[in-house]
Amino acid sequence: MAIDYRESLEKLNELLSKSQGHAIDVELIIETLISENIDEELKTLVKLALESNEDHITMREMAEGIFNLFSWREENC
Repeated sequence: MAIDYRESLEKLNELLSKSQGHAIDVELIIETLISENIDEELKTLVKLALESNEDHITMREMAEGIFNLFSWREENC
């Protein structure tokens, strides 16, 4: 599955704007960046990566990580 990164980031920016500073569910961020039909395995992998990260992570770093994890899995599975 190919991802249009620019379109995905535009959707994420729209989601962030609509949230007005309120917390956004990680699954919603993943679905916004990749696809609404993304499987539970990728959601779990992203959540585990975020939980294991002890440092502060920016939204940009999170988006890049989600894209990279998705790409890695597509290439290796």
